[in-house]
Amino acid sequence: MQNTAHFPQLGFGLGLRVNHYPYIFEHTPPVDWLEIISENFMDTEGRPLRNLAKIREQYPVVMHGVALSIGTVDPLNSEYLHKLKKLIDWLNPAWISDHLCWTGIAHKNSHDLLPMPYTEEALAHTVQKIKQVQDFLGRPIALENPSTYLEFKTSTIPEAEFIAHMAQESGCNLLLDVNNVYVSCYNHRLDPKAYIDALPLDKVAQIHLSGHTNNGTHIVDTHDDHVVDEVWALYKYVVHKAGRVPNTMVEWDDNIPDFPVLFAELDKAKAAANDAANFAPLPDLLSENTRYIPNNITPLATAQATLQDAILLGAGIDTAPDTWILAKKYFTPAEQLGVYVNAYRYRLYNLTKAEYPVLEKYLGEDTFDQLLRDFVNVAQSQHFNIGRYTSLLLDFLPRHAAYDAFAMELALLEDAISQLADAPETIPLDPSHLEGMTPDALMETALHPRAALRLFAFDYPVNAYYRAVKEETAPLPPAPAISFLAVFRHEDVVWRMDLSEEEYHLLTKLFAGLPIGEALEAVQTERTLSEETLMANLSEWFSRWMRNGLLAANEFTTERNKRVVHNR
Repeated sequence: MQNTAHFPQLGFGLGLRVNHYPYIFEHTPPVDWLEIISENFMDTEGRPLRNLAKIREQYPVVMHGVALSIGTVDPLNSEYLHKLKKLIDWLNPAWISDHLCWTGIAHKNSHDLLPMPYTEEALAHTVQKIKQVQDFLGRPIALENPSTYLEFKTSTIPEAEFIAHMAQESGCNLLLDVNNVYVSCYNHRLDPKAYIDALPLDKVAQIHLSGHTNNGTHIVDTHDDHVVDEVWALYKYVVHKAGRVPNTMVEWDDNIPDFPVLFAELDKAKAAANDAANFAPLPDLLSENTRYIPNNITPLATAQATLQDAILLGAGIDTAPDTWILAKKYFTPAEQLGVYVNAYRYRLYNLTKAEYPVLEKYLGEDTFDQLLRDFVNVAQSQHFNIGRYTSLLLDFLPRHAAYDAFAMELALLEDAISQLADAPETIPLDPSHLEGMTPDALMETALHPRAALRLFAFDYPVNAYYRAVKEETAPLPPAPAISFLAVFRHEDVVWRMDLSEEEYHLLTKLFAGLPIGEALEAVQTERTLSEETLMANLSEWFSRWMRNGLLAANEFTTERNKRVVHNR
């Protein structure tokens, strides 16, 4: 009997990636369903949700998470769960899934799928966490078998048996990543057929297929290439042994090809499923070495703290990996640990580098490289959304040798551009909202900014330099010159608008909650402007604010808004 009643049979799907939106919107390719990465849509009200709304009108969508951290010894992340449920309620996905892993403890986040020690304590802990999540969401979830690069010496249960017990005792279903089976079995010299045979295939609601990078001593699950023959053979075996074709999907997350290439990979999956009986030969990875028999017991919390410390502190700590990581013939404990230590830094370095290209241009490649290397070695992420990590550079830069006043202002601008892409959405004020309002009533009215807006007063012409770099005109570092700028999102695009000094000061007073009349009087007094000059400018400014969507309609009220968005 199948135990996947809550997971409909949709057929063959693909992972939805930003690169493929234009092709999908133009061609509506015949894909049975699409899978999203949940975290890419949980913490944004920008363009991603608008694109997803279009997608769900055309395709069934499923949600796949990377940050539930079901195995952590920390309490479940309440903010994460509420945002996950909000997205589920809005999207109504066919099903949801995540990974058997943990991402961090003690309010830290590695943004990686970290391995579990497979012990009785860890099994009971994970089962309880799964039940809590399923109760909160009001539906079963599916958990994916991980790709792992190290084995804990304290483990006493084979991974596949651990997963089987987890599924049976918690009531969850399984997302069987066949590539991950191959990767983990290759890295630990296990028998992939025995691994699959140990799983309750009636609990498999979905299958992942993907490519990887073989480094000789070990394989890294990179999702950046075609599915290899050995994984196709294992996929055929799974379908044959299960006696059915579970929902099957191809993942491709790096070096992403044009959509037709990915679609052709899905055609290979369909052909393999139709030819499942001819699954031989299966890869032979089992080592002849005698398997390690655990002789020490390490509490789950200790095992996780040790691994996290090694990853976050890197060369700054020696956790004696030989004492807690199982050695391999060609893959030492230090090398196994190094996969996680290096991947953590590589991931955060590249993420931050992508968000500050103009700062890099100003500092120069060598200085910027050293800044980022020092940054990722010190700054530790505390949010499930990896996109929030790059903002930590604003606190780190003043303490680094690369700091100067102009570099700091560039960093502030680039961070604003990045973060405002996901900031909350608000309806812009337009002339219809002011119809019937008398001049006196207007003067008593408070105006409020769109949520996705920031005002800046800079000591340098930051926007002019930014624009010149983007236009590839190789500008020289500028001399000090006060400038004023509004950065805001309108119609899903982040814009930059230079402001005059008087316009900036008026906006800061309006956005601090002063009614229009009082704000005008304050600016007139402080800036020693004539009433005629100020009112003439106001007409032009107000028209520009309305045209560009700086003002919020859903906060249009005479009550004073105490929120200040002035950043200096």
